[in-house]
Amino acid sequence: MNENKIKIGNLTKVTLGIEAGASSDDNSPRQEAFSFEFIFGLGTAGLTPFECELADKAEGDEIFLNLKQAHLRNTFEHICFPLHQLSGQTDNFSLKARVLKVIPAENREVIKALAQMAACDHGDGACGDSCCHFH
Repeated sequence: MNENKIKIGNLTKVTLGIEAGASSDDNSPRQEAFSFEFIFGLGTAGLTPFECELADKAEGDEIFLNLKQAHLRNTFEHICFPLHQLSGQTDNFSLKARVLKVIPAENREVIKALAQMAACDHGDGACGDSCCHFH
């Protein structure tokens, strides 16, 4: 691995390639792929379990998670991960996230992300179609 790559840390903008499919104990061939971008480390309560898995990773690194639909909110917490993309998955499924890009977030991007988090917390649909849909 190239040591000069930027590692995921506070206030980095991270782009991930996401693949979700059946967990290893489920024979279903279901597979979904999409990209997702967020700013790392914005939560007021610290890092989410999802962010903890991504900490110090760089472009090209991957993480693998075995998830349950019932625990998604606790896994992603404040991150408006597009959970509607995962709604077709079984109760137990796997998620692979490949780090596609890591760059320092610009101040305006941080402010915009914080504003979106505040709007999402109201639970009134103000965050739009890209929302996580679990608030």
